[in-house]
Amino acid sequence: MSRMRKRFLETSGLTMEQCQSFAEGLAIQQRDVMFQIGDLYRYAEAKWSDTHQQIWPEWVSPGMLQRAGGVCRAYPKEPDRQHDVTYSQFMQNAGRHDRHERLEAIIDKGQTSDESRASDQQERTERPRWLLAVDVNYFLHRFWFSGAGVEAAVGVATWIQRTADRLKAKGLTDVACCFDGPNNFRKLLTKDWEDKYKDRPKKDVELVQQLQLVYELLEGHGFACISQDGFEADDVMASYAKQFDGRVTLLSQDKDVRQCLSDRCNILLDVEWTEEETSGEMMAEYKWLSAKAHTEATGIPPDNWAEFQCIMGDTVDGVKGVLGVGEKGAADLVKMFGSVEAAIQAAKDDDERIKAKKREALIEFQVKLEVTRQLVTLRNDLAVPSNTRI
Repeated sequence: MSRMRKRFLETSGLTMEQCQSFAEGLAIQQRDVMFQIGDLYRYAEAKWSDTHQQIWPEWVSPGMLQRAGGVCRAYPKEPDRQHDVTYSQFMQNAGRHDRHERLEAIIDKGQTSDESRASDQQERTERPRWLLAVDVNYFLHRFWFSGAGVEAAVGVATWIQRTADRLKAKGLTDVACCFDGPNNFRKLLTKDWEDKYKDRPKKDVELVQQLQLVYELLEGHGFACISQDGFEADDVMASYAKQFDGRVTLLSQDKDVRQCLSDRCNILLDVEWTEEETSGEMMAEYKWLSAKAHTEATGIPPDNWAEFQCIMGDTVDGVKGVLGVGEKGAADLVKMFGSVEAAIQAAKDDDERIKAKKREALIEFQVKLEVTRQLVTLRNDLAVPSNTRI
């Protein structure tokens, strides 16, 4: 009679040799099953992109399925999986370009999963710190409105996980997943204005659920998830850009964060992933922006970016700038005068470099200047947590 039954192993009377046989067989079976789950996940995801989650029982963790699929992408063929290491060690090295060499080194050293994990941690601890701060709200909304719907949270979590894994191989040590807080101090500033800050329709209930789910998925992946009541994800990112002891990369397309650019803070505007046809490996194309590239393209250094936004306004967020002044006009004013106050004073002094209509608009704008500057200037003084290591 078999000792193995559903969720049970009858162990009474086993000899040491029998225990060893069961232990080896079960460990091999566990490793094989995880790869088989990953292969099935990849197949279903490719065949039924919108509904592939439906093949799994509801109690199966989406995060576990994504991780298993990611491991199989890293080791797509049977020969890739022949290393005599644990599944955890396959997973630990899945995002590395030299993963096969690292697995061979683990075998040569005879390391357990805990020992190889400790070795990786020691290696990361000795690296100069490099933080990736992600505007999760922005990307969740982008996935949602591009048609991902109820798959948006899983898609964003997978995309961020894959990006972090690839950058980790390049030296990334920390990740902060940044979210909007439940309230917004900027909305309070304009509650009595006709043009209110981010005056948008109430969020779809399913979109709110996706925001909560992506938070849970990312936290389940081991990422630090940060939000602060009253503030936006951009404020959290700006605080890391100002306070973090090391390099910082902001993963966002929001132009507000350009004011954070510096010699130790750059922006990763986007990452596009494509699957390589022969190997099945996911290949990344990065879109970077440095302080130098931003200044060369706009003529406005990051330190003056908020001045430019203050004059031009932001139609996406409902921020009204100086009436009748567009992008070029705002840039010209900042280049000429350096600040909004200086431009307003020049208008009052009838500076001929400013046309009459713009002079009037600048003078009229003065009453809204203080609040508008608070709307476009990111807070960088939030007390952000430091437990961001990956």
